[in-house]
Amino acid sequence: IDTRLQLMAPFILSVRPLPDSQLDSDTLARRGVPAIAAPLLEPHLIAPTLPDDPSRYAGLIFTSRHAVDGFLAALGHGGPDGWAALPVFAVGRATARVARAAGFSVKVTGHGGGGGLAPLIREHVDAGGLPLLWPAARDRGFDMVAALAPAITVEDIAVYAMARTPRLTDAALDALAYGKILAVKLMSARSAQLFCEQLAENGMDHCRPEIIVIAGSDAIAAAAGDGWRQIYVAKRPTRARLLAIASLLYHRRETLD
Repeated sequence: IDTRLQLMAPFILSVRPLPDSQLDSDTLARRGVPAIAAPLLEPHLIAPTLPDDPSRYAGLIFTSRHAVDGFLAALGHGGPDGWAALPVFAVGRATARVARAAGFSVKVTGHGGGGGLAPLIREHVDAGGLPLLWPAARDRGFDMVAALAPAITVEDIAVYAMARTPRLTDAALDALAYGKILAVKLMSARSAQLFCEQLAENGMDHCRPEIIVIAGSDAIAAAAGDGWRQIYVAKRPTRARLLAIASLLYHRRETLD
């Protein structure tokens, strides 16, 4: 255990998968906010058999950068080929950037998860036309098929799965042991549940009253449960909004109680 933690300011904990949790940590560091990346989930590519005719579809939906990686792995030859001609609807600038770098044609970038992207898709896709293909995670917190039905048909295919990491990082556990976690940033109900499980499994449940939860939605806050120091729910479930809340809480930490 690093005894220097006893003298340091408290940290913001980001539990998103890599590289997202590290990007969060780096962004907060540039704002003068100490942060720790402690991913609770890690992606595993599935590489299913994909449809062989891109012309059957009106476009592609990517709701995470891992979906882009999984789709490319399923293609199996390193490039989108005929799929590159289809318009892509992406959640978030990071996903859009990865899709463009892979050779896809990003038409629309939405924010706030799948729920924020769905209305934009409805604005740009004709009802009753060809279906959209949605390469996605095996386990999903948002159902794009249901969100766009019945006007727009979406065919979904699992191209990756998010597996639970064995344990929190040593840095996160050390900070918890010394009461040095100011807040945890949670962007999914699953990550909220896993964080609670990790606290219990590592004998850290007593830390709950010291930790602020920054949740992306009411559903995520509900999944985190009770007993926290405070719970803040973002008005919009975007990475930028949650990081802004984290920065504000850190710089005003002396007045929180």
